[in-house]
Amino acid sequence: MKDWKHKLKADPTGWLLEMENSPVRYWTLVDILDRPPGDVEVRAARAAISTYPPVAELLADQKRDGYWVKQDYYLPRAGRGAFWVLIVLGDLGLTAEDEHIQRACDFMFEQQRENGVFCRRRRISGQGIVWEKNGEPCTHARIVRFLLQFGYAQDPRVRKAIDWLLPIQRDDGMWFCRGAKGRGCLRATIDVLRIAALDPRTAAQPGIAQAASAVCGLLMEPRMSRYHVGDGWGTWESLKYPYFGFSVISALDALARLGCMLKEPKIAAAVDHLLSRQLPDGAWPLDEVWPSSPIDFGRPGEPNKWLTLDALRVVKMFHSQHGVEGSDEVKNSRDRR
Repeated sequence: MKDWKHKLKADPTGWLLEMENSPVRYWTLVDILDRPPGDVEVRAARAAISTYPPVAELLADQKRDGYWVKQDYYLPRAGRGAFWVLIVLGDLGLTAEDEHIQRACDFMFEQQRENGVFCRRRRISGQGIVWEKNGEPCTHARIVRFLLQFGYAQDPRVRKAIDWLLPIQRDDGMWFCRGAKGRGCLRATIDVLRIAALDPRTAAQPGIAQAASAVCGLLMEPRMSRYHVGDGWGTWESLKYPYFGFSVISALDALARLGCMLKEPKIAAAVDHLLSRQLPDGAWPLDEVWPSSPIDFGRPGEPNKWLTLDALRVVKMFHSQHGVEGSDEVKNSRDRR
């Protein structure tokens, strides 16, 4: 075992490399085994992602105009609406080299207003289809994130979308989805950090370090539910997938990529909690599922490859860090996910 693996109860890498799950196999080769993009096995696994049966089924269900189910990209919620499908496909590893993804991104760019914000358009009785008045930072940030994943980092429309997002950060370092009053939204703030983890230009903005500090301060805190707007999944302890809300894994992943280190007590406590949830065989179990997720990601209570891959990645990033003191500034790390 490499040095960081001594923290594990067992090494699940072989299980993650099984051929039948090509997305997990691909990211395990790249992120856990550090195989280069040109490696024969990496190329084969990546090519197989679009033919992985759950992905192939999703792509086949896409409408000709690039959306799924409804032209309102947000519906059906947490199901096969374009917004939710693209969150999933971005994490699995597809890019705009795939014609389905390019078509979907073209559709999403049609939902962007002149000022850069992504907004839903709804049918209103007597008015027809109209724009929402305001975008929501969390939804907007997730759209920016999957566009970055799909390869649009240099697209002027994505840069404009980021330019809309950064100035609305609150004085406490957080973002809020429903006006300027009240506590910041933890979910929205983590969503912005996950953009910064992919985009060096965003990571270099001074507000990102402040946002990372705000999230660190809430890690593993019971009171964090007061800083969450939305679906009521207000706990760090539960392991859930996909990350439509927020989770300890997605938060730690972003913080690690932005240069935060185990010397931070809250980060150390969160990583210790994550390690405590590992099963004796090396896998991590799924606690909760979204009832209408675009893909069946497994059953609660069972070992889960998707969670195990992401947990393993977090443990590796934090326990492979060199030095004790680290940097006081947030730094961008590897350009993926």
